[in-house]
Parts: sequence; structure tokens; C-alpha cells
Amino acid sequence: MTITDYHTHTFRCGHAVGTMREYVDAALQAGITDIGLSDHLWLYFAPAGDRDPRWAMAEDQFDAHYSEMLEVREEYRGRIDVRVSVEADYIAGHEDELRAILSRYDFDYVLGSVHFMDGWLIDDPDQAHRYREERVAEIYRRYFANIQRAIRLGVFDILAHFDLPKKFGFLPEEDLTAVVAETLDLAKDAGVAIEVSTGGLRKPVAEIYPAPAILREMKKRGIPIVLSSDAHAPEEVGAGYTESLALVRAARYDELVVFERRQPRKVKLG
Repeated sequence: MTITDYHTHTFRCGHAVGTMREYVDAALQAGITDIGLSDHLWLYFAPAGDRDPRWAMAEDQFDAHYSEMLEVREEYRGRIDVRVSVEADYIAGHEDELRAILSRYDFDYVLGSVHFMDGWLIDDPDQAHRYREERVAEIYRRYFANIQRAIRLGVFDILAHFDLPKKFGFLPEEDLTAVVAETLDLAKDAGVAIEVSTGGLRKPVAEIYPAPAILREMKKRGIPIVLSSDAHAPEEVGAGYTESLALVRAARYDELVVFERRQPRKVKLG
């Protein structure tokens, strides 16, 4: 039986606390069998002088970070499966740069996300006012258009917090079922997994990513899933998994996927 937590962040990302080993130890205590170390890739798409240290580590820190992940994986081998990973943002116009960066490292999986869009950080509480300044549905549409581009790029193994724009509780004024379905169809065709993340339970929306209706549509398409917490502190590893497991079982999922050197493998859900 396998329980994953494939989305964690350490002190290095600038907005989390704890070391890699503290996260792995917390995973062992929480009954997690497969943990991913997935700190943010540096803000490769911004000029070096404009990279805000609150949102990702500096570029010159990443090689040491990667080496430490390899060390930790070996150190805990036989006790828990530690996956060497990264969360990388998709930014339109920087596709070639991202592809070249990712090719330099031997990751177990790459977690893809869209945080930056139209010149703003869409999940930053200090910028949440933007959701009140235009139609929320249009923000969602642009967001899913970027997710679709990210899928087509072909460098991501898992999509993070699939319906992230709901974080602050702002929901679209119209039915976007068709847009979501189109995005899920692309994910299915590309063989991309989607995380079921309890991170949303700790946000104003107080809901798991993705919403239950989206998860049911994922199951209809046979889209593989991983479980994640988006932990930003060791004590958040595996947090909310009672709700998460109930949700995925209600959607009739009985399998997860695990990744090793970018190769997915189906396992029985613990």
C-alpha cells in the first residue's frame, strides 16, 4: 500500500520553514510511504535583479539543493521512498529556457504549476484584490489557457493545484465546465497526472484542489493522481489526508501513481 506526498517546500523557497530531513522525518511519522522534495525552481523567467527571494531560491543555490536531495534520497533508502523533484512554473514565452533547465537534472518527476499570469502572482494574498477588479471567469479562462499550454509543452509529469484561482474563494460567474473538460482531455492525451492537494483546505476557499466535480471528471478519463499536501512546514506533511482519501475514494479512485526517473508506475492506494 502506498501513500504519497508529492508537494513539499523547505526553507529554501523563501516562504516555508524546515529542512529536507525534517520533512522526510515528518512523512515517516505521518505514515507517508513516498515523499517528493519539490521546492520551487528559481524564477528563471525574470531578470536576475528582479527575482523576489520570497517566492523561490536563487539560481546559484539550486545545484547545492539538488545535491542535497540526492543525499537525502540515499540516506533514507529502505525506510521511505524519497523522490527528487521540483515545482516549475510555466510562463508563456519562456518555454525553451525551461526545457533546457530541466534537462540538466535527473528528476524523478517535475511538478508543473501556473502562479504568475498577466504580470501578477495570482495566489499572493497581497494581490487578491485583482479578483475584484475584473470578471473572475476571465481570470479562470486565462489560467486554464496557460495550463493547457503547459500540458502541450510536454515537460511536466504532474499538474499542481489544478484549480488554483479559487484559493481566495472567488468563483467564476459562469459555468466553465467546457474549459475544464478541454483541459482534462489534454492532460489525458498527454499522460499527465494531477495532484489531489490538501493545500486548499488551509486557504480561504477551504477546499481540496481540485474540486470534487473536477475529480469525478478526471476519473471518467482515467487521469492518474498523486496525493499531496503542499506542505510549507514539516507539520503540514500529510495534513488533511482523512478528507483527501475520502474524496478520492468517493470518486472511485483505488490507485495512485508514483514516479522514478520520470517514469510513472501505478500502485494500490493505501
